[in-house]
Amino acid sequence: MKQYRINLVAFLLAAGTILPAAAQQTKRFITVSGKIKFPPGAEQQAKFPFLVQKQVGDERITVDTIHLRPDGSYSHKLDATKPQFYILNEFEEDRLTIWANKENLRIDFRGIDTAAIRIKNPPYVYIDGSEENKLVNELNFISYRNYQAMIQNGKLQYQASFAKNKELDSTFGAMYGWLGDDMGERVKLLIRMNQNTPVTLYALDFLHPRKDKALIAAELDRLIKKYPYLDEAKRKKADIILAEEIERKTGIGAPAINFTQNNVSGKAVQLSDYRGKYVLLDFWASWCGPCRAENPNVLDNYEKYHSKGLEILGVSLDNAKDAWVKAIKDDGLTWEHVSDLKGWKNAVAKEYNIRAVPSNFLIDKEGKIIAKDLRGDELTKKLQEIFGK
Repeated sequence: MKQYRINLVAFLLAAGTILPAAAQQTKRFITVSGKIKFPPGAEQQAKFPFLVQKQVGDERITVDTIHLRPDGSYSHKLDATKPQFYILNEFEEDRLTIWANKENLRIDFRGIDTAAIRIKNPPYVYIDGSEENKLVNELNFISYRNYQAMIQNGKLQYQASFAKNKELDSTFGAMYGWLGDDMGERVKLLIRMNQNTPVTLYALDFLHPRKDKALIAAELDRLIKKYPYLDEAKRKKADIILAEEIERKTGIGAPAINFTQNNVSGKAVQLSDYRGKYVLLDFWASWCGPCRAENPNVLDNYEKYHSKGLEILGVSLDNAKDAWVKAIKDDGLTWEHVSDLKGWKNAVAKEYNIRAVPSNFLIDKEGKIIAKDLRGDELTKKLQEIFGK
């Protein structure tokens, strides 16, 4: 009898340690399905597959591939054992963040851009079938509408600049700030209204990393405490700490970080080549509407102050060389330009913690940063302080 009791206890102890672990290993899935309205050709699908990805820092890590049926429809199971975010990277045409937990999702994509003139303007994509993704839908929609307003404002500013209408140019330039602030306030309201969901983490990506630093930090601490399983929040907090370290290295008064990248001809160019001159280090991209709208103002200042010692070095966050070179020619940008054609993964952009474009750094003759993010009249006024009118 004694031996029986010992064996029984041993069995129960073993069950207590083994069964919960086994239960934790049981996978739980949701299904995401939908249809691509204009599927890309077989060549593009092979080159840029329909991917399921995870965001880790600045990198998107691929975890699976989705395959289309002949009619353009798809159905794919996602691991939702632990609630988490995924990114659906649809043939590099659209990228959509989703929250995978309990409910199956229906998502239809446009597919390839069929417009005669293609610009980097992704369509709004709706996530159907999930109450938890309601916040994602709301955030994506206000972001989409804000971007449309930015594009329209950029077109008007571009026209005003080339018409030499400084008053209108300045008005449209100021509108960018208002549109950015308006977007931020809408996001903050949604965060306040959605305090009982981990999906609030997604909203933090729409806030300004500098202006809203305190709010982002407080929300991350709250989310980490309330949802201990939310690894994405822990990673984001670590990323912010790293970004702050870089920010200190690229703050006003800090020596500009030297770098080497190739120009449009493939020749290596170093920032240190410009030592002894004032340099505007300008981060931009051909697909960036606000950048293109600001280019006439940058060009005007370059033509006015180049003979007095101003140089500009453009760093492009483009992926495609043809689009980059065409934008330089179309906008008449006669200064030096470099890029590694890696988009947001541009090595120099990472070193300077570039989170949005256009961004710039004004560097003095000794190689120190003396101003940042100068646009419109602010750029002109700063250059007047240095070179005179």
